[in-house]
Amino acid sequence: MRPNSEYTALTVIKTNTGVRAYNPGDDVPASAVENLGLVVGTHVMPTSNKTLPRPEGRAKRADWEAYWLGQGMTQEEIDGLNRDELAEKDPLIEVSEEPPPPFIVAEQNNPAPDLVAQQANEQAAAEHLDAPGPHARKDEWMTYAMWRGMDEQTAKDSTIAQLEAVDYDTLFGAKE
Repeated sequence: MRPNSEYTALTVIKTNTGVRAYNPGDDVPASAVENLGLVVGTHVMPTSNKTLPRPEGRAKRADWEAYWLGQGMTQEEIDGLNRDELAEKDPLIEVSEEPPPPFIVAEQNNPAPDLVAQQANEQAAAEHLDAPGPHARKDEWMTYAMWRGMDEQTAKDSTIAQLEAVDYDTLFGAKE
């Protein structure tokens, strides 16, 4: 099934509030890499290897040239080697002795807001509503029902008696 995203986190990526956004090994979508300013190779790695496979030893020089260009060698470095030298060359693997520090994302630099967190904050900031009284109008019951979590269309289609009879705590959870 893997990969679901274009990148995999190499290190812990946190928001400026200290909340972990991604742990090492988590899938990270390309949009998050772009929006959070993550660095490929430091914070994330591509999940798919879209490089050319290493040619067989007797491959043509053009195949070796394409392979080494894909590995990051410059054309000048390649031009200085013959086909046999290119075939015998081992890939350069850079290994860091210590893992990179956690990357902290500054929220003010994030152009794409977290809509779920924004909605949660709005709901948490909403004033507490008590259930309307026995002589309340339908619009008061609709406001209360939607505040408790009922779909707007369901609230509109329901009568006052139906809205009064709903067990909101069971259906939508207790509101504090």
